Amino acid sequence: MQTRSSGGRTRPAHAGPAETEYNGNSGSAMARDLDSYQGKRDFGETPEPRGHGRRRWTPEGGGGRFVVHEHHARRLHWDLRLEHDGALASWAIPNGIPQDPDHNRKAVHVEDHPLEYLDFAGTIPDGNYGAGEISIWDAGTYELEKWRDDEVMVVFRGERLQGRYVLFQAGREPKDWMIHRMDPPLDPDAREPPEEIEPMLARAGTMPRDEEQWAFEVKWDGVRALARSLPGRLRLTTRGGREITAAYPELRPINAALSSHDAILDGEIVAFDGDGRPSFPTLQQRIGSHGKKADRRLVERVPVTYMIFDLLWLDGHSLVDLPYADRRRLLERLELDGPHWQTPPSHPGQGTALLRATAQQQLEGIVAKRLDAPYRPGARSDRWRKIKNGQRQEFVVGGFTIGSGGRADTFGALQLGVHDEEGLLRFAGGVGTGFREQDLRHLRAKLGGMEQASSPFVGRQPPRGTRFVTPELVAEVRFADWTGDGSIRHASYLGLRDDKDPRDVVRESPRVDDGEPKGATTMANRKPAALPPSPLELPAEGGAQIQVEGRDLKLTNLQKVLYPEVGMTKGQVIDYYARIAPVLLPHLHDHPVTLKRYPDGVDGKAFFSKDAVSHRPDWVATTPVPTSRKPEPNDFVLVQDLPTLIWTSNLAALELHPSLSVAAPDEPGGVSGPRSLVFDLDPGAPATIVECCRVGLAIRELFDQLGLRTFAKTSGSKGMQLYVPLNSGASYEQTKPLAHAIARLLEQRRPDEVVSNMKRDLRPGKVFIDWSQNSETKTTISVYALRARDRPTVSTPVTWDEVSDAADASADDEPLVFTYEDALARVAEHGDLFAPLLELEQDVPTLGGTD
Repeated sequence: MQTRSSGGRTRPAHAGPAETEYNGNSGSAMARDLDSYQGKRDFGETPEPRGHGRRRWTPEGGGGRFVVHEHHARRLHWDLRLEHDGALASWAIPNGIPQDPDHNRKAVHVEDHPLEYLDFAGTIPDGNYGAGEISIWDAGTYELEKWRDDEVMVVFRGERLQGRYVLFQAGREPKDWMIHRMDPPLDPDAREPPEEIEPMLARAGTMPRDEEQWAFEVKWDGVRALARSLPGRLRLTTRGGREITAAYPELRPINAALSSHDAILDGEIVAFDGDGRPSFPTLQQRIGSHGKKADRRLVERVPVTYMIFDLLWLDGHSLVDLPYADRRRLLERLELDGPHWQTPPSHPGQGTALLRATAQQQLEGIVAKRLDAPYRPGARSDRWRKIKNGQRQEFVVGGFTIGSGGRADTFGALQLGVHDEEGLLRFAGGVGTGFREQDLRHLRAKLGGMEQASSPFVGRQPPRGTRFVTPELVAEVRFADWTGDGSIRHASYLGLRDDKDPRDVVRESPRVDDGEPKGATTMANRKPAALPPSPLELPAEGGAQIQVEGRDLKLTNLQKVLYPEVGMTKGQVIDYYARIAPVLLPHLHDHPVTLKRYPDGVDGKAFFSKDAVSHRPDWVATTPVPTSRKPEPNDFVLVQDLPTLIWTSNLAALELHPSLSVAAPDEPGGVSGPRSLVFDLDPGAPATIVECCRVGLAIRELFDQLGLRTFAKTSGSKGMQLYVPLNSGASYEQTKPLAHAIARLLEQRRPDEVVSNMKRDLRPGKVFIDWSQNSETKTTISVYALRARDRPTVSTPVTWDEVSDAADASADDEPLVFTYEDALARVAEHGDLFAPLLELEQDVPTLGGTD
């Protein structure tokens, strides 16, 4: 015979020797009759067994049967019952039976239960003692090692519960006991879940082209929250780590739904409007109770639902390194679906259809998650993309205007801002609609205590008469689009966000999916700006005789594929260099350039061209630079203008490597001193650009202490370069020893991360700081130049915010990878981030300044 518990678990019914009536008394101080049990229950209403006297069952070697009930009463707890002296000695264990010897758990000794309770499972009706659902969590037999009035030692032989345990009296009251596991942990690798964990963040983006590699979820218009659940305990925290458990009492039963599991869930707390749509303005009424106990009437009037979309921890083990698809399967097995929580569906490969459906239902949008993406706490990754219907985002409140008419006592509009790449607050327009009457009163009261005399905005200012406030409030706003001067149009207020740090508020713009390498990243506030138009009109195939700025050029084999993996042709390479020329040419002007040519494409043979080819057009400028390898100087090409750049591109010179010097025919050697100091950071596998970013930040910190600005760019390959602009008549005799000294200093401070010695066998797992690039004979890949990789990546300037984000990222995300289309789009939006290198004058510090 089998018995099925209410929880759906099937187990064999207890078997053993015949049971006989037992009416004796063992003399124990524990309860030895069922009067207490029966006196607390109305058996006309409760389905619990009445019991028919004690029955003795004595297995060989002592011991007996046991059962552990999962009891969803007013508070979830577990009831341990041991067969002894013809009844079930019972303990209520609020936080579950410990699975390792390091954690004792409270056990409350309660009245004996009848033996029939071994097989009981059901629901005790409301109004009765112990009301709630009872299911069998585990059952089996135990071996008895000791039984005293104040101590019981047993060995459990169950399905879940196995091993040696002791229950012992631990307080003044007879009911106060503890339970302790004496054997090693059931799962020796299990750990306590972390107290704090930061949620992974999505970047604004567009629909990925390879939808089949992604899963898509509805984007919920609520408050991000992590739920840390241990048996009997639940803790809810916001994205910023603020605890909000007391504010949402209706979510506490999630703990009971998880039963004995310990887990960390990620999700969104949502409130629904009258039409059944998630509504942040509706939720705003509950957000005001963060940090304090919720008002019961407010909870009833504005109930919330916790939308659970990820599982970060389960039963002693972190899941963050598992792919999204595996985490999702484990989450769905938990079957978390209750009156105030649910696991909404995930839709693999159906992004376009889901986005269309959310638009029809007037929802915010969707989130795309790569099926193979691990969970990176605290990181903002392109492997999670938020794709919105319309535009909405957070803004920092920096001021307000005085209202008139019905708003004379509140305000007219909030004046908003976003932070730029340097962390400065830039004015982004105002919002004067979307406020309810209570919003106006509440905000005016808050703003009144925040006023300050000076404007928090840098650059363009809000309207005259604005009253400025400390930039601490974050407002979510819906709007139509951005104007050319960086203001929002047709804005409507949605609510305040106390879960967002104002310092993190930047202009959000979607990342365009251009078919770049998996995991490629762009700036967090990248806008899909129109790419600069090409100044050339080229045929798709064959050749062309064209004129560029009055110069005649003959182009050949435009259809030849130079990047086979993506099919990029020579014509497209020429087109890229023509479009990027306005920002590239100033960095090449007067610098001798070594061309790296790939006539047969990136998979073919390549060669460096230092000497300008003899059949060059006569208008291509060159400069002689002496070399130690031959008596006569090399005639280096000077890429001074667009025609020369197009000519080098037609030679399949994919890579351009300029000197740090500029041509100076009157100087010894024909060139000037270095215009910049450079550090080439080269990762030795398994180190990656992530480690380069960490070392780069350390180098920047050194120069910050010296009062010098530094700038970073990707190499377009594996590493990155850091530049310290000089433009001050410095010599290589100054810069090379300084670069070497700083490299050695970083090696001393970070011996496990950095190497300054050029021996290749010292590099694995470390970042080689190549200080030797600071030489008149060396060249470095140019900013905005293509690289001969499988895909057409580009050496791209990056902000220090991006470097900092990448330093905390996973190498699996391949951060700071930019294709030629990424580079064009970034320039269209942000201009030339390397422009300061052209004019910023800084003196070379003395070596003593590095100590």
